[in-house]
Amino acid sequence: MGRTTAQARDMSVRNRRGTATEFFVAAETGQVLRGARYGVPAPPRAFAVCDPLDCGRAAATAPAAAAVSLSFNPFFPKVFLAAHQGGSVSRFSTESSLALERWDGVTPGEVVAVRWSLSRPSQFFVLDDRNYITVFDLLSNKQPTHFEEFGKLERKERIVSLELAKIEDNTGASGHKGQFFASLAYDDGRTDVHLLAEEFVACSPEDMEESRALLDPKP
Repeated sequence: MGRTTAQARDMSVRNRRGTATEFFVAAETGQVLRGARYGVPAPPRAFAVCDPLDCGRAAATAPAAAAVSLSFNPFFPKVFLAAHQGGSVSRFSTESSLALERWDGVTPGEVVAVRWSLSRPSQFFVLDDRNYITVFDLLSNKQPTHFEEFGKLERKERIVSLELAKIEDNTGASGHKGQFFASLAYDDGRTDVHLLAEEFVACSPEDMEESRALLDPKP
């Protein structure tokens, strides 16, 4: 099994869809590390927000905070997001060691989790430690499209996990077979499950083609 020497955050190891031979780890150093269950992992073996000798190509400086969450796009498995505790999110390709895109100041707090949408390949959700979920859509000027606060502030509860799920059941107005849910886990042991509204599920054929051109361009 391939080994790495950097420390890893708990619950920040992800497998890439379509392969069971490799895994990706969000590290305390801020990098994302690629490992192999057998033999040596394919290059690149480490992913960074920017080249430390040329950080100007991505942003003024590289984030010093740990990488805390990873999410692979369910439609384009070579594309993944890495969230850093300090409030930044970056988009990567498994074929390039440097980030392709970066969003700084996604939240004034700390990022807890980032998740790609299961129905819109251009959309992702960011959970922060203030119990806010911020929604981004790469087809909408790559800016936040929605903010939503969860939990009860008077109880000082904290959401510690966000997961998305699809149940193959009904057919919505969007034409997607199934219903889409967001599961929020709290630090007191409670879990809430929310049905995602149609605006966060709908994806037209045109949206899909635009997303493909952006996230999976052909040479």
